[in-house]
Amino acid sequence: SVGISVVTTMLDRRAQVHQVYLSSHLSASNPNLQRFLAGASGALGSGGGTDSMHRAYATLQNMVVRQSTMLAYIDNFQLLAVAILAMIPLAFLMKRPRAGGDVPVH
Repeated sequence: SVGISVVTTMLDRRAQVHQVYLSSHLSASNPNLQRFLAGASGALGSGGGTDSMHRAYATLQNMVVRQSTMLAYIDNFQLLAVAILAMIPLAFLMKRPRAGGDVPVH
């Protein structure tokens, strides 16, 4: 349960870090962002009013959250891979049981 807690905490923290990083690159003066918002606003609402623009911004936020979560999962998998690779030598340091030894069974 400690391992699950650590992984969950790392996932949340890394998702926040990636979300801040990704959203810091969104600028109102970016022409690509403006084209995306205009296209999403047109696709999400027929009138092109404020409701469709709010939906376009919600779509953008949803994309940022999904991408930051995916990057956080990648970070966690890398962390777990390093931990597993670090534990492989421990398998060779373990003592082998004696063959046919008197081991009491409870």
